[in-house]
Amino acid sequence: MSYVLATTDKVVRWYSFNFCEEVNDKCFTLIDRLDLDRVPQAGSKETAKKWAIAMGLKTWRYVKL
Repeated sequence: MSYVLATTDKVVRWYSFNFCEEVNDKCFTLIDRLDLDRVPQAGSKETAKKWAIAMGLKTWRYVKL
């Protein structure tokens, strides 16, 4: 089981990001299709939450795979 981060809109988009030393809004993009080669998968909600906070997201949705 793993978790990915998604938007909270009615049409869900996925956060695709690279881990970098200084996380900012240039470190992630939104994609329209869930591509597991591009979307990092967290092992727990806690890890996914840390990623979302580090990216500066105000809202997000966890999707369990």
